[in-house]
Amino acid sequence: MKAAKWLYLLVSVACLSGCGAGETEVTDGVEFFVPKDLNSVTDDPFDSERMSVVQIIMPANDFEALKWEGRSLDVGISECPSHDFEYTQFSATVNIDGEVFEHVGIRKKGYLGSLSPSKPSFKLDFDEFVEGRQYKTLSRMTLNNNRQDPTHARQCLAYSLYEKVGLPAPRCALSQVFVNGEEMGVYTHVESIKKPFLANSFGDDEGNLYEAQISDFGNFLGDKFEKKTNKTENDRSDLLAVAQALDIEDDALFLTTVSELVDIDEFILYWAMDAVIGNWDSATGNANNYYIYRDPNDGLFHFIPWGLDAAFTGENILKRNSGPLYRSHRLAARLFDMDSTREQYYTSIQSILSDHWNESLLIQEIDRIAALAQGEDSAYAQLKAFIQGSDQDGADSQRESLLAAITNNGAGQTDYTLEDEAINCDPLGTTDFTASFESRATGDAGNFRFTHPNGRVITTNMQYVSASPGNPDSLIYRYDDTTLPATHALSLVGVDVTTVFAPNPDVYVMQVSVEAPFYKPGSTTLHGFANSLMLFKFISENELELMATGSAGEIRFTQAGDGTVAAPIVGTINAATLRYFEE
Repeated sequence: MKAAKWLYLLVSVACLSGCGAGETEVTDGVEFFVPKDLNSVTDDPFDSERMSVVQIIMPANDFEALKWEGRSLDVGISECPSHDFEYTQFSATVNIDGEVFEHVGIRKKGYLGSLSPSKPSFKLDFDEFVEGRQYKTLSRMTLNNNRQDPTHARQCLAYSLYEKVGLPAPRCALSQVFVNGEEMGVYTHVESIKKPFLANSFGDDEGNLYEAQISDFGNFLGDKFEKKTNKTENDRSDLLAVAQALDIEDDALFLTTVSELVDIDEFILYWAMDAVIGNWDSATGNANNYYIYRDPNDGLFHFIPWGLDAAFTGENILKRNSGPLYRSHRLAARLFDMDSTREQYYTSIQSILSDHWNESLLIQEIDRIAALAQGEDSAYAQLKAFIQGSDQDGADSQRESLLAAITNNGAGQTDYTLEDEAINCDPLGTTDFTASFESRATGDAGNFRFTHPNGRVITTNMQYVSASPGNPDSLIYRYDDTTLPATHALSLVGVDVTTVFAPNPDVYVMQVSVEAPFYKPGSTTLHGFANSLMLFKFISENELELMATGSAGEIRFTQAGDGTVAAPIVGTINAATLRYFEE
């Protein structure tokens, strides 16, 4: 096999390595403690100057069940909507800064990327079992686990910037969370996008609110929005009206029509803020993580940011060159193609950089949050490098990157806007997947086996890779500290044994990711991206094709090291079920 092809493959793979509800009595005997210094508790539930202390007590078996709930990876990344999934509502006793609440509803939170069985996100519902009860004017409390935000700073910093330019955005603060006496770490407490937020932000909470997870305006794409208010009548004609406007070919007529449906000036400002803070996992960067609300007062849609743990990172590693001038959204893409609105977008970016993007003040705020949250120094260094650049790496500051992109009119960027076409939700089929793998100083060994959608059983051999020119590794290990907890990623590279002597043998890659607490001798269950399997086929020097993802199964390690001679990696994957995405 050509050495160049192997080199590209290995570089590409390395870049990828990343029950009962109700009146349950707490019987575990864990008692609350009150910290010695709560540091001036105020009436503000989103006091950003301190961390609230949230202590949760619930039956251990309920907590164990809660931790492992969630959509499987195959469902989470599917193009088909997953609106019918519901988390179990449990009951807990909660102490917040010394104020105790009995019988609080508690459930896990998260669609896919934030799912963690070791540090789950939570939704607390104070009036689930006690009608009308509130905590400091809040009926609910959303506690994000910061899985993709090891600084604990990105979310609150980003929400505050949207708010400063006059956009509707939830309030935000930090909390230290304990469950049954176990310290779970620092969480971000974000205001829930519910009717109280709508009433405060718009003066009216009776309009249609939609949540977007890989969702966009379109005749077909609109079905992926999850309606959060007025669900009984399920009238989605307002979404369809925007989709029909996007189909208008004449630019002037399109702009006139869509301006009667969406607050375009506000959207362009929102779009500009996505770009300024490098928020790639957003409405305009990834058609993801946002709400839209049709305000009855003006009849227009307004965009609301959400899920900002990827802010201040800039680049989606699976969608290269999508930024910094994001336009992977049908509305943004259409406006970018029009001279007048593209210039308005550029002007909005420049105005934000001039009036609200003060690097020195941003660094000061990061330092203040770091003193509170005590995250890893390396994480804060990466965040600061995004804002002010890095002499060590030669990286431009975000200001420099944006102004350069505006100057060259976004040349070289790729538009990843979703296609507005009918979605085929018929499953492509599943396969059982088994593997064994072992890192060795003289050449990694192992194999993996699965059934192709065409019915052919494929067995790959990892030793054929190690025997190729240059003796490349066929078991590639990477430690990823950009997640919290950190992730151990393995890439198993194997050649189909029936094609090994062909001019272009078939090469497959199994990407294995395991959350740090579970990377040890023993077995762990698949769970979202935290403990996951992804099967790829090597297509060319420029392409790896995702074939299937794990749905159920387990990963077992006999030895869990870093692949060196002193710390080998030995393990198996047993009876894992993969769902196919490509044939």
